[in-house]
Amino acid sequence: MRSIYARLAGNALSKNKIIYVPYIISTIMMITITYIIFAMSTDPVISQIEGGASLQMIMVFGIFVMYNVSFFFLFGVSRFVIKQRKKELGLYSVLGMQKKHIIRVQFIENLAVFLISSISGTVIGIVLEKVMQLGVLKVYHAEADFGWDIQILPALVNLAAFAIFFLVFFLINAVGILRSNTLEYMKEESKGEKRPKSNWILAIAGGLLLGAGYWLSFRSQSATKALNFFFYAVMLVILGTLALFVAGSITILNTLKKNREYYYKTSHFISVSGMLYRMKRNAATLATICIFATMVLVTLSSVLTLYTTVRSLAETWYPVDFNVTLDSSIKPEEKNEYIGRLRAGAEAVGLQIDQIVEYTYFNEFGSVDNGYCVAYPNYAAFDTSEIFVLSLETYNAVNGTDLTLGENEVGVFVNGGKMPSGQIRFRALDPEYHAKPEESEPFTIVPLPKAPKMSYGGSVSIADGVYYFVMPSEQAQRKVGAYFCSSSEEVEMPRSYVLINTSSDRATQLRLNEDLKNRRKEYACWNIECRVENIDEVTGIYGGLFFLGVFLSIAFLTITILNMYFSQLLQGYEDSRRFAIMRKVGLTRKEIKSSINSQIVVVFLLPLLVAVIHTMAAYPMVNRILRLFGGCEPRSFLLILAGCIIVFALVYTIAYFFTRRTYLKLVSNTKMV
Repeated sequence: MRSIYARLAGNALSKNKIIYVPYIISTIMMITITYIIFAMSTDPVISQIEGGASLQMIMVFGIFVMYNVSFFFLFGVSRFVIKQRKKELGLYSVLGMQKKHIIRVQFIENLAVFLISSISGTVIGIVLEKVMQLGVLKVYHAEADFGWDIQILPALVNLAAFAIFFLVFFLINAVGILRSNTLEYMKEESKGEKRPKSNWILAIAGGLLLGAGYWLSFRSQSATKALNFFFYAVMLVILGTLALFVAGSITILNTLKKNREYYYKTSHFISVSGMLYRMKRNAATLATICIFATMVLVTLSSVLTLYTTVRSLAETWYPVDFNVTLDSSIKPEEKNEYIGRLRAGAEAVGLQIDQIVEYTYFNEFGSVDNGYCVAYPNYAAFDTSEIFVLSLETYNAVNGTDLTLGENEVGVFVNGGKMPSGQIRFRALDPEYHAKPEESEPFTIVPLPKAPKMSYGGSVSIADGVYYFVMPSEQAQRKVGAYFCSSSEEVEMPRSYVLINTSSDRATQLRLNEDLKNRRKEYACWNIECRVENIDEVTGIYGGLFFLGVFLSIAFLTITILNMYFSQLLQGYEDSRRFAIMRKVGLTRKEIKSSINSQIVVVFLLPLLVAVIHTMAAYPMVNRILRLFGGCEPRSFLLILAGCIIVFALVYTIAYFFTRRTYLKLVSNTKMV
């Protein structure tokens, strides 16, 4: 008896390969991509390179994203497969099979698909993970490792996760079979289809939701606002897209149908009538294609922008080789002693000091607008900027310049914000966020040619811009600090910082960095920033985002193409019957093909066109969010985004022509060359 079930399952897989082959391919790709991300997150070789830990931390996040995406996508595919098999399942009932027997056949089919997919996906993933590992080592300028250590735990966990997915799919389908009359499956094709009705309420709601999402993108004038509202904008656009595809398209087509002069023409009559039922059946799938296409464009363009600009950005974030923060408990008269210890420590490891500068600055979060620089007691509650206040002496020392300022002048340099003009005053808000009456005298703004060469660690920051204010004297610097710190006329300077530049090589710099960390108390170091180490760490973070973004883009692109394929497949099955009916009522093959081709082109172009519109509407918001990652150039992002749109459109078009072949074979029963 068991052999009969196995033969039935084998015959079903063989005869329905047009459905099952794409199902297996999509499962293989999901398993492969998820395994690669999982294996890279635990790869001991990657963990040992500089920045590797940050890359793996990003990859861990990607594992959960991929499992969620894989589950819902494969669930949709499994539902499509069972829908196309209903007539066959009904035939099993006619032949006398009970529901438990049908479920048993279904179980064997699901088991076969899982085993083929899991074994193939794991083997391919193991090979590609090694290729990706070598690629990561090359990108990070690390020595290549040609050993082959298979990640057993990620492979087993990955297989267990997808086994659970397939078990859930099987149980849902089994419950559906138990609760339905399988004999009715034979009659489903003969059932009449209800005429699609307009839904103005849902169509208008979709337009409003989409407009609200676009409005959030264009109106989020600051990076922090863009980040706060990004999730809401995405959800509004997704819901609006679904509503417009499902209800808006039907409403527009029914409106055209009511226009007698337009509708009662042979070409328009067939096209509008065909599109009505086509959109009713495929609107949700087309909306899904559009949403995932937008995800591909936004994700890929963002990670490419970050990755291609990370090195140049890191130069501005960490312009000095070492930035050592001295402990606040050190008395002013003791600073020279500890700076001397730093010099001795550098000489001990063989590091040549080219420049060493001791300086101080005030650092607050606040806003710069309407002629005021206002410090906030709780920066998280506002769209804030990061503010640095230093003296002219410090600016000239760290930059090697000899600029001069008048007594009532302030030098200003802005990175990522808006340069103020005219005069500016300094003040703070109280804990209740009310403006305090005390404020400084006005200072005339003098734009500075370049930023101070001091590290501020701006790789990932919630600040909406960085403002450097250079006061003409240390006394003026102290007075401004008093307004920020709610103190008296002048305040004591905060911690001292020591800037060290060197011409020594990378290895020597890392030796000093390690020595400083191991002997913090002796050097009185509260914090140590090593340029080489920081750039490696930033490269790890951005490299992780890049690799994860590429993997997710491949997954989203796969889902987009396979959704397109299954949509064409469904249309092909349904249009093959309509094709024969139209031939019987007297329409020529040329007229039918012309009508069907025009419908297919519209269905093909609509998701792509809407995805491009969504992406361009998202550009202002995404561009501002990228500023939080270091102020990526808007022009660079726009060029990369345009390139991604062109490449994606080409891939999308090629995929369309391949899937179209399957559709035309079904509707015309001819072999397309």
